Amino acid sequence: MKASHITAGVPLDVITSVNLKKYYGQARGLEDATLAVRAGEIYGFVGPNGSGKTTFIRILAGLIQSTSGSVSVLGKTPGPDSAAINKDIGYMPGESFYYPELKVRTVLSFFARERGCDDIRMRELAAILDLDLDKRIDALSFGNRKKVGIVASMLHRPQLLVLDEPTTGLDPLVQRIFLDLLREEQKRGTTVFLSSHNLTEVEKVCDRVALVKDGKILLVTTIADLVKQKHKRLVVASAADLVLPGLQKNGGNDRESYFEYRGETAPLLNLLAGANLTDVVIRDATLEEIFIGHYKRGNER
Repeated sequence: MKASHITAGVPLDVITSVNLKKYYGQARGLEDATLAVRAGEIYGFVGPNGSGKTTFIRILAGLIQSTSGSVSVLGKTPGPDSAAINKDIGYMPGESFYYPELKVRTVLSFFARERGCDDIRMRELAAILDLDLDKRIDALSFGNRKKVGIVASMLHRPQLLVLDEPTTGLDPLVQRIFLDLLREEQKRGTTVFLSSHNLTEVEKVCDRVALVKDGKILLVTTIADLVKQKHKRLVVASAADLVLPGLQKNGGNDRESYFEYRGETAPLLNLLAGANLTDVVIRDATLEEIFIGHYKRGNER
């Protein structure tokens, strides 16, 4: 997947952060987070819950300030008074709260007026996502409230979408429709910064990904580069305490052990030939297994 045309006047790097830190008292939210998001790409910010994804996104949105380091969004520093940035950003928090007695149409019309646009785009997006504009907020399921957040973030066709776990609560069909919508926005030149722990959606839609854990960025790469590295997953019938020199162990039980290998197959077969094993399955590793391997190595640093 490749980013398409770049909107005139948009900086080449839409988001940059250098040694960004955020502490809540003694608790670490972010530690030396450094990255650059290029104009026109869909960038995945991937990690488990509590890894620092939401903290980073709230700094981008100007909702909280970093402890140290620097951050730039569309060439400007985000903050509580960053109206010049906010008009060009579509921000969707992980969970949104609206007046429960209002209809969806009323809420979204308010956002449209605030951003200087009419209701046509609202109706288009609601139809695409199958969102009932005439329902009250308090009658919506969690997934339908997420749809309200998606529409609100896209109403004004922003240069940059900053989305915090946008597909949580959406059924699989709507998830697929939403990812198609992101691809369409990318074709228009929109840059997307997508926080997620759903590796399937990351693999489908992202140009590059940053892997984050415990507030630290462990890896920045493309999905294509991960595939080129020829990661293999080995399932070996053995006791759980089996060790194979040269292979990264990724768990096991009392019947089998799991290993990760990166490289060509021939050297791997030579290594296994001298190990006196009775049953070995070798296959390409899934994206989730590759990331778990990086997480384990991150813990060992």
